[in-house]
Amino acid sequence: MKRTFLYIAIPLVVSACRPSATSSVATSWEQLPVVAERIETNGQPLIVCDWSQLTDSIALPLSQLVEDLEIIPLENKDEAYVRNTSIRLSDNYILLHSSRNMPFKLFTRQGKFIRNIGNSGNGPGGYGQVCDFQLDEAHNRIYLMPWNATALIVYDLQGRLQPSIPLNAPDEQPWKLPKSAFHVDGEHREVTVATLPWKSNPRMVWVQDFEGHILQQSPSNPYQLAMDYSTDIYHLNNTDAFELSVLNFYPEKEDTLYHYEAETNRLTPAFTLDFPGAKPLVHEYFELPTCYIGMVIGRMEEVGLTQTESREHTHFIVDKRTLRGGHYRVYNDFLGNTEAFWLNHSRNGYYARNLSPHMLKAELEEALRRSDLTPAMLQKVSALAESIDVERDNNYLIIGKLKCP
Repeated sequence: MKRTFLYIAIPLVVSACRPSATSSVATSWEQLPVVAERIETNGQPLIVCDWSQLTDSIALPLSQLVEDLEIIPLENKDEAYVRNTSIRLSDNYILLHSSRNMPFKLFTRQGKFIRNIGNSGNGPGGYGQVCDFQLDEAHNRIYLMPWNATALIVYDLQGRLQPSIPLNAPDEQPWKLPKSAFHVDGEHREVTVATLPWKSNPRMVWVQDFEGHILQQSPSNPYQLAMDYSTDIYHLNNTDAFELSVLNFYPEKEDTLYHYEAETNRLTPAFTLDFPGAKPLVHEYFELPTCYIGMVIGRMEEVGLTQTESREHTHFIVDKRTLRGGHYRVYNDFLGNTEAFWLNHSRNGYYARNLSPHMLKAELEEALRRSDLTPAMLQKVSALAESIDVERDNNYLIIGKLKCP
């Protein structure tokens, strides 16, 4: 059945307010202890956070981390419908990846559907599960990296398939990249790639040209991990550095978030957790412009003969400037003080959420039950909640540009 849609051309930008402070949770950085130190290693600064000092908690308003907030309803024609997954943004476009069974979808920054990009499958330009992708508006390109890739799939913004970019050097034995991350420099026609440091992989980080010639590389040997698909690699591209970190479940060890310096062709440690006098717990790190955030998994339980599931998560944050930190939660003071999820999905300088109309309306209705909203915020949240049609609307995007130091 054809769905109708009232298209909103101008995104809603909302203003912030603060909830009342509580006695048990800090509401400003100054109320948190210093939990890290800045040391020098090989001439470069490294922030080392003491896990045992991360005992306090802070409730941070989203407005401390982002400049503003846009609420963008996606056009609801049949071919535009998406699911709650990954987002890439540019000045004028939004690129969404919903699942391995749905094509990438390109929208304007106001949410108007433009076209599908490629299609899932095994044909020319086809793809299944994609582990990383990039929207490069300046050079009219979209780059897709499938799982176990041998090349980047390339489209232009008009949806036309372009020559792929090989990820193997022309003179080497072909190998498939497992979970990997990349960034294309369209101006210089170069690609920086980071992949899991498995023994079978000849390198971990490298820079290559569009023909696959390796310009420089960092070997995987010093960082080698056992071949295990539960391992993940992260690159969020929220700062000028090419940062990367690896989540390794077994064995537990103190991992590090690195910066790859192309000028010197080396990985330099930027942030790590120290577990003094204790066995390291499974943990992961992410970098934002003003802080490091992460999660520590304190307890794992078996859910099957070959599977385990994490049952105890501790989220932490460390301010880069003051080195103060603790456990944290972020509330969306732009939108009724509801929980601000997906901070670790912030990419390319933007906090971004992709959520269904049902999820958004439920969060707004929860906010309306709060007692600390100003009359202006109460009216704003109420009006937005009433405008949502959970049966007909496409997803909504919540987008905010990350603040820089």
